[in-house]
Amino acid sequence: MIERVTHKKFYKRALEIFMEEYRKNIERKAEFSVALSGGNTPKPLFKLLAKEGIKWEKVYIFMVDERYLPVGHSESNYGSLYKNLINKIEIPHNNVKYIKHMESLEESRTEYQFELEEFFRKKERGFDLIILGMGVDGHTASLFPDNMDLEEAVVPSLESDYHRYSRISLGINTINECSKKLFLLTKEKKEILEKLAEGDYPASRVRGDILYLLEE
Repeated sequence: MIERVTHKKFYKRALEIFMEEYRKNIERKAEFSVALSGGNTPKPLFKLLAKEGIKWEKVYIFMVDERYLPVGHSESNYGSLYKNLINKIEIPHNNVKYIKHMESLEESRTEYQFELEEFFRKKERGFDLIILGMGVDGHTASLFPDNMDLEEAVVPSLESDYHRYSRISLGINTINECSKKLFLLTKEKKEILEKLAEGDYPASRVRGDILYLLEE
């Protein structure tokens, strides 16, 4: 489903969708799990969330993907998430599952996959909500044309012509297990959104309950 909104209403509507999913799941099972993307697009949403009356002790935050960089690096996704949300709310440390920068890319990947497996060990499989972006090349999370076929729960993405830095990302199967997928798409993504049904892009492999929120 595509929902078109003006720039002025874009983040307000994203907040409404987040809160709808939060309330529904808190009422249903007394907790809410969400996977958040990095990049510039979701930053205003993070700032709005920090002002909401959310019971953060009932919320579990995971990361969709991360560059293989130290947390303090200016391009760390977690660094941005921490600055714009985590540092502004009262949330238990154990409720935030970030991708750690370990001695190797594979060690970081396997440690994060272990975190996921532990979290879902006695729970319904799949996050309640995942917030995704999309590149003009049709990538989503850190699933690029050169690694879109990897099916592990968490996948590596080596630096290439498609993107700077090696990365760790939720795999397509993990993304598809999420109950609700929300794509935040700024107006320059309109063209690639229209092409998704025509080609085989990483973003076109996302299945299930999907809402494309498109800024117009």
